[in-house]
Amino acid sequence: MKRLIFKYLSIVCCLAAVSCTYEYDADIPSDTSFFVIDGTINTGAKSRITLSKAMRLDGTTDYTGIQATGRLECEDGTVINNSYTGTGYPYNPPFDNYYPPVYNLSPVLEFDTVNIDPAKKYKLYIDAGEDGTFESDWLTLYDSPVIDDLHYTEETGADGIKYLDFRVSAHSDYSPYFVVSYTEAWEHTSLTSTLLEYFPQTNTVDEASWSGREHPYYRCWQESDTPIVVISSAAHTENRITDAYINKLDMYNLKISVLYRIIVNVTSSSKDYYEYWDNLRKVSYVDGDLFTPIPSNMEGNIHRTSGKGNVIGYIGAGAAAVDTLYYKNKGFYRFPQSLSQKLHDLMYFKRDDEYPDDLHQYYCPSPGEWRQAYALGNVPIREAMGKEGFIPNTFVWGRKECVDCRLLGGNYYFPDDWPDRNDKNL
Repeated sequence: MKRLIFKYLSIVCCLAAVSCTYEYDADIPSDTSFFVIDGTINTGAKSRITLSKAMRLDGTTDYTGIQATGRLECEDGTVINNSYTGTGYPYNPPFDNYYPPVYNLSPVLEFDTVNIDPAKKYKLYIDAGEDGTFESDWLTLYDSPVIDDLHYTEETGADGIKYLDFRVSAHSDYSPYFVVSYTEAWEHTSLTSTLLEYFPQTNTVDEASWSGREHPYYRCWQESDTPIVVISSAAHTENRITDAYINKLDMYNLKISVLYRIIVNVTSSSKDYYEYWDNLRKVSYVDGDLFTPIPSNMEGNIHRTSGKGNVIGYIGAGAAAVDTLYYKNKGFYRFPQSLSQKLHDLMYFKRDDEYPDDLHQYYCPSPGEWRQAYALGNVPIREAMGKEGFIPNTFVWGRKECVDCRLLGGNYYFPDDWPDRNDKNL
């Protein structure tokens, strides 16, 4: 009997030893109801306020995004409503049933504050619907600092990859505390292009019917905001920052594959504003860990007026110094390794060393299979090559995503202020 029990115990132990995974119920704090409001009210530039909220790590929160509007009220009674909101804005405008629109879950409220009076005080109001309402204290606008220099340098890292390092220098006659934020925008292309089109009515592949010699979704444009950075020069003899770090991009980054623009805003701030965001940074990245709760006393100058849950945020206010820098990639366009692999996957790439022609490397369906291939979301990419040259009436096919830059998050509606690609000043 003892021998039999030992035998069963041995089997159980062996199974436990070779098991790769097992269930572990982590005791994660459930109170993750935080609403985060981040941004600066500027004069001399548009003001952008970003809204976001924490989600439960256990995945039980039904997070469908934030529906919000806002207004900026001046002490003289005038009101500026937000001129743009990212809520519900489809990054990929739907043109057929193939792509569902991608919606922004963390909207940006934008206010046209270019010409507001810097001598007056302002208060921000936000109505986030089911998520509650919020309002700030009365905000006093600081005078503008001066941007002395905005530049990038090319560096080669220890990994042998070239990087672009973006830096800014500025000084202020009014405050030793600086707030740096920037907006990135970039042009990029799809994974590949095609000048061919499949016509299902006649089951033929021919030159494309669209105007011009470029696929209509080959070129796209994207934009993103970044978190603010607070910098103090209080320990120095001058209110000045020199070569303050902004951003660093490697040469394989999609953002700098064609044309990249960075718009940098620098404003002055109060000591309270600086200390709030600096303390929050220390709690999040220095003193804390994944399960460290945010201190309950980290309330800034914007407060919840209805709804439940904590709000994190401190709205800055000041005249903005603005500078813009472009980078145009004039070298050979290279995708990052992850996107190169995606292209191979979408084109059904398979290597056959014995027969290295297109027929043995890619998906090249016969004409009798074209309708089915098209119905499954494939399109002709190029004419197929064999050992003797082009193969008649044979084409390399790949997923529709190969030739549509919107797969990479892009938008083919370029803004009016985006430079032409042939601009000789870039």
